Amino acid sequence: MADTYGNEINVGPPPVTLRKRRSFGAVGILAVLLIVGAAGGLVWLNLDTVTDMLHGAANPVSAPGENAEVLASAAEPAVNAAEFTAFQQQTGSAIQTANDLLNAQKVELKRLSDQVQGLTGQLANLTAKLDQMQQGRAAAAPTPAPVAVPTAAAAPAAASPRPAPTAPRKRAADRPAGAVSVGGAPLGGAAPAPR
Repeated sequence: MADTYGNEINVGPPPVTLRKRRSFGAVGILAVLLIVGAAGGLVWLNLDTVTDMLHGAANPVSAPGENAEVLASAAEPAVNAAEFTAFQQQTGSAIQTANDLLNAQKVELKRLSDQVQGLTGQLANLTAKLDQMQQGRAAAAPTPAPVAVPTAAAAPAAASPRPAPTAPRKRAADRPAGAVSVGGAPLGGAAPAPR
């Protein structure tokens, strides 16, 4: 390479390209997560086996006689055939009694249902008869004769006498003149009315 004056410039060897470092990237992370998830699923599905192995590792193996004693002490007492047959008969009789009571209740419920249905039918018949009688009365009843409308002059004479008032009425002059508050008292600026 030369500059503008023709002098040779030494720039050195050509640049060397660096090699890319390989990394796991997204595919590697996904693979690791997939492996961890599969392992967790296997442990979850076989949890009983894993816990048994952990308990076995924590407790040393004991003699088979020790487990037999524990199992024998935890066993339920034996029941002979006669006791079992008596229990079976007692349970059978209790079930039979419950079935008999259930059947009796079904019969009683059916009887009450039939009674309610009969009463409903009778009520419908009585309602229909009542409607017919009311319609028959309306058709058979004569129309009332026209009534004379009283005039305003005749109305006070026909009215019953009123009792005399016990207290004298207030006159309009007793009311305060001018502005009055909502409660009825005269406002401060208004002078009281003469009496």
